[in-house]
Amino acid sequence: MQIKALEEELGMTLFDRAGKKIKMTDAGKLLLQHSAHALKDLQQAKASIEELRTEQRGSLRIGIALPELEESLQEMFAHFHRSFPKISLHICPSFDVTEQLLDNRVDVGITLHSGTDERLVQLPLRTENYCLIVPVNHAFSNRSSLMLDELRHVPWAMQPECHPGRKLIEKCFLDRGYPFATVLETNSIPSILRWVQEGLAVTLQTKSLAAELDRSLFCTVPILRGVPQGQLELIYRSDRYQGEAVKRLIEKIQTVLTECSN
Repeated sequence: MQIKALEEELGMTLFDRAGKKIKMTDAGKLLLQHSAHALKDLQQAKASIEELRTEQRGSLRIGIALPELEESLQEMFAHFHRSFPKISLHICPSFDVTEQLLDNRVDVGITLHSGTDERLVQLPLRTENYCLIVPVNHAFSNRSSLMLDELRHVPWAMQPECHPGRKLIEKCFLDRGYPFATVLETNSIPSILRWVQEGLAVTLQTKSLAAELDRSLFCTVPILRGVPQGQLELIYRSDRYQGEAVKRLIEKIQTVLTECSN
C-alpha cells in the first residue's frame, strides 16, 4: 500500500507488475538512486551529531598510506591519548586511504598527493625527497651523487607496487624507459634494510627515513636530475563535522610531520 501511495504521489509507476513477476521501471530506478544518496547523507549527519555529542569518547581511525611513517608518529599518538584517554585510536595501514576516507572507513588520512578532490580537505605537510641507500661496502658508497640512469640495472628491495612512494619511484624510471627490477617487495622496512645490508639489493627511500639509519652500516647517496619527489598530505572529508578531539589530532600530526621535513 505504501508503494501504491508513493506512485500516486509521484504520478509515475515504480514497478511493472506482470502476473507474479515484478520489474522496476526507469522511474523506480531513479528513485532508488536518489534514495541511496539521501540515506548516505542521513547516516553522515547522524555520525556528525553523535561525534558532537560524545567528542570526548569513542574512537578515531587514522589511515596511513605509508606504513614507514607510523613509528615517527607513536610519541604523538601517546601524547594525544593522555589528553583524550577515553578515545581509542585505530591505526589503519592502507595504500588507498582516499577511498577509505570517502567510504567513512577512516576519519583522517595521511598519504602522498595524487590530485585535487573537492570532497576532501587536503593539508600539505612536507615534500618527500628520495635518496639511494646502499651498504657501506657498495660500489656507490663513496659517490657524492648519482644520475638516475646509473641505476637502471641494480637489484631493488622495495615496498609493493601499490605503495604510493613505490608508484612514484617506478614511474620516474618507466617514464625514461629504464627497467625497475625488484628482488624483494615487502612493507617491512627492517626486511628491506636487511637485504641492503647483506648486499643483495639497494633501495630508494625518503631522506627522513635515511636520516635515522646507522651510518656504520649504510650510506645514502643523493640522486641528481629526475629524483623522485612527492607531497605528503593530511586529508579528511570536507562535509564532516570535526570535533575538538579530531581538530587536536590534526594539529598534532601537522606539527610532527612538518617539523620532520627533509
